[in-house]
Amino acid sequence: MDQTLEKVTIAEKLPDSRTAHLQPVIDFLQALGNAPASSDEFTFNRDGFGEYAFYQPLDIEALRQRFTFPPTILLTKNAVQDTRNFVALTQALPPSAPLTFNL
Repeated sequence: MDQTLEKVTIAEKLPDSRTAHLQPVIDFLQALGNAPASSDEFTFNRDGFGEYAFYQPLDIEALRQRFTFPPTILLTKNAVQDTRNFVALTQALPPSAPLTFNL
């Protein structure tokens, strides 16, 4: 017996929130065992771009199989980028060594 899961459609936006429409994607990635890299929320930089970071790389193929995304949400090699709402789901980068200018 073939049991195929019906794809979940992700909306472009929900009323009064730039990020609530991505909650099913976040919940799915967490169910796969990918924990948030810091707090379980989006952080916004001074330009207003929001990011939700995970410890592990995102399973982009699993996301493609489970969800139907609107054209404003792009799945790249390592991120889910919402171009309409200026937010993204991504893997947290490890801290890098400070730049030095000693020659």
